[in-house]
Amino acid sequence: MIYPEYVAKIIERLESRGFEAYIVGGSVRDMVIGKAPNDFDVTTSALPEQTLEAFADFRTIPTGLKHGTVTVLSDGEPIEITTFRIDGKYLDSRRPESVEFTDDVTADLSRRDFTVNAMAYNQARGFIDPFGGSEDIKNRIIRAVGEPCRRFDEDALRIMRAFRFSAQLGFEMEKDTLAAAGALAPKLANIARERIGCEFIKLLCASNPLYSLELMRELGIFGYITEGYFPSTQTLSALHRAPATERIRLGIFMSECESERMGEILKGLKLSNKLLSNTKNIAAKCATVLRGSDSDARRFIGSCGELTEDVIAAATALGRIDGEFADYVKKNLQKKVCTDNRGLAVNGSHLVKIGIKGREVGAVLSRLLEHVIEHPEDNDVEILTALAEKLTETGGANDIR
Repeated sequence: MIYPEYVAKIIERLESRGFEAYIVGGSVRDMVIGKAPNDFDVTTSALPEQTLEAFADFRTIPTGLKHGTVTVLSDGEPIEITTFRIDGKYLDSRRPESVEFTDDVTADLSRRDFTVNAMAYNQARGFIDPFGGSEDIKNRIIRAVGEPCRRFDEDALRIMRAFRFSAQLGFEMEKDTLAAAGALAPKLANIARERIGCEFIKLLCASNPLYSLELMRELGIFGYITEGYFPSTQTLSALHRAPATERIRLGIFMSECESERMGEILKGLKLSNKLLSNTKNIAAKCATVLRGSDSDARRFIGSCGELTEDVIAAATALGRIDGEFADYVKKNLQKKVCTDNRGLAVNGSHLVKIGIKGREVGAVLSRLLEHVIEHPEDNDVEILTALAEKLTETGGANDIR
């Protein structure tokens, strides 16, 4: 296994000063699996002050000196360097009250969550795997380091992380780890809702989350995530067929939930206002089968706006869209026909110039839009102006063609 040059610079600088240094955690796991890591973390025997001194000529950020972490920019890439440590007592089911620095890398690895994340590697020193992480990767298992109940009692968010890693990696949960997750699930009530929401969405966006979600349901964990709401297996099985974007996957998951309750659940997950709104819209739109005519497709595009393709993707994954209707939507998107007031060839100013005033302006624009939805070829200034004049003359007759 070979890590990039910008990582090697960090390792070699620390080693040249007499310290041990290794890449650790997810980067090692990914390299063992055969995936290219997204980022690299380094663990070292150097104390935080010694790390800062060693990289005095680099840009450094004292990310968390109390817990031994310094971020160093190497060739523009941020790398977190953390001193080997032993955690103190966990009093809030989330973080240790204190940490004790050590010069023993195995002691540092022993405090980590899962065996697949408790490996370290140095190209010169070799591979350190005291808890069998590589074997668990080979056997495709998520197993807690040491005693599972202790790991989850220390940090209950690890329960969510266990199921998330299972979904992302396609690994099974080891039986004792799974049992401990169920037994300690009530401690999730102590975890910040935004942290639970973040882990849950990552799980939903995994390559195939069905296994993890079904296990979580059986263990009653959704009482701490979605107030007990859980969709049908048919809906869950659609997730992996949809694009792995947050709003689409979450929209599918929530598509069987009543609107008011959905809003409360999503607010409870502390989502951003935009993600909450987008999710509700996607869920509502794909809750029933989408079907209709060519003009219905244009109305649909107008109602969905920038979410149109997301709704189609969700509805397609769920099997809730008529094939002909999907073709209509695709055709109209490609043609970029008018589907809302912004696309009309005339606007309020045009109507005011021909003597239309007050509330009539909005009413006439709505009628013109409906006409253009039915007859897109009429989206022309002259044609729509004439139609607007006819509307006002007839007092809004139904047939303005």
